[in-house]
Amino acid sequence: MLETLISMVVNKSVEVVVGILLEKFCKWVLSDTNIKSANNFLKMQILVLYLNWILRKTSLKPLPKESEEKDEETGG
Repeated sequence: MLETLISMVVNKSVEVVVGILLEKFCKWVLSDTNIKSANNFLKMQILVLYLNWILRKTSLKPLPKESEEKDEETGG
Protein backbone atom coordinates (compact mmCIF):
# COMPACT_ATOMS: atom_id res chain seq x y z
CA MET A 1 0.00 0.00 0.00
CA LEU A 2 2.76 2.44 0.94
CA GLU A 3 4.78 1.50 -2.15
CA THR A 4 1.77 2.20 -4.35
CA LEU A 5 1.22 5.59 -2.71
CA ILE A 6 4.89 6.56 -3.13
CA SER A 7 4.79 5.44 -6.75
CA MET A 8 1.70 7.55 -7.43
CA VAL A 9 3.24 10.61 -5.73
CA VAL A 10 6.46 10.23 -7.71
CA ASN A 11 4.57 9.81 -11.00
CA LYS A 12 2.43 12.89 -10.32
CA SER A 13 5.49 14.91 -9.33
CA VAL A 14 7.27 13.92 -12.54
CA GLU A 15 4.20 14.88 -14.58
CA VAL A 16 4.05 18.31 -12.93
CA VAL A 17 7.78 18.99 -13.33
CA VAL A 18 7.81 17.84 -16.96
CA GLY A 19 4.72 19.94 -17.66
CA ILE A 20 6.34 23.06 -16.21
CA LEU A 21 9.58 22.46 -18.10
CA LEU A 22 7.69 21.85 -21.34
CA GLU A 23 5.70 25.05 -20.88
CA LYS A 24 8.85 27.10 -20.26
CA PHE A 25 10.59 25.49 -23.23
CA CYS A 26 7.65 26.29 -25.52
CA LYS A 27 7.60 29.91 -24.34
CA TRP A 28 11.35 30.16 -25.00
CA VAL A 29 11.11 28.58 -28.46
CA LEU A 30 8.17 30.76 -29.48
CA SER A 31 9.68 34.01 -28.17
CA ASP A 32 10.04 36.89 -30.62
CA THR A 33 13.83 36.88 -30.54
CA ASN A 34 14.05 33.19 -31.37
CA ILE A 35 11.50 33.48 -34.16
CA LYS A 36 13.37 36.44 -35.67
CA SER A 37 16.67 34.60 -35.39
CA ALA A 38 15.23 31.48 -37.01
CA ASN A 39 13.66 33.60 -39.75
CA ASN A 40 16.99 35.29 -40.53
CA PHE A 41 18.78 31.94 -40.51
CA LEU A 42 16.22 30.49 -42.90
CA LYS A 43 16.58 33.47 -45.25
CA MET A 44 20.37 33.08 -45.28
CA GLN A 45 20.08 29.36 -46.01
CA ILE A 46 17.73 30.04 -48.92
CA LEU A 47 20.14 32.67 -50.27
CA VAL A 48 23.10 30.30 -50.01
CA LEU A 49 21.18 27.51 -51.75
CA TYR A 50 20.14 29.90 -54.52
CA LEU A 51 23.69 31.16 -55.04
CA ASN A 52 25.00 27.61 -55.02
CA TRP A 53 22.43 26.66 -57.66
CA ILE A 54 23.33 29.69 -59.80
CA LEU A 55 27.06 28.95 -59.58
CA ARG A 56 26.56 25.32 -60.53
CA LYS A 57 24.27 26.30 -63.38
CA THR A 58 26.68 28.75 -65.02
CA SER A 59 29.65 27.15 -66.69
CA LEU A 60 33.10 28.67 -66.43
CA LYS A 61 34.43 29.78 -69.78
CA PRO A 62 38.17 29.75 -70.48
CA LEU A 63 39.89 33.06 -71.05
CA PRO A 64 40.18 34.07 -74.70
CA LYS A 65 43.65 33.82 -76.24
CA GLU A 66 43.88 37.62 -76.69
CA SER A 67 43.43 38.29 -72.99
CA GLU A 68 46.12 35.77 -72.07
CA GLU A 69 48.58 37.33 -74.52
CA LYS A 70 47.89 40.87 -73.23
CA ASP A 71 48.47 39.70 -69.65
CA GLU A 72 51.80 38.17 -70.62
CA GLU A 73 52.92 41.36 -72.36
CA THR A 74 52.03 43.60 -69.42
CA GLY A 75 53.72 41.26 -66.97
CA GLY A 76 50.46 40.24 -65.25
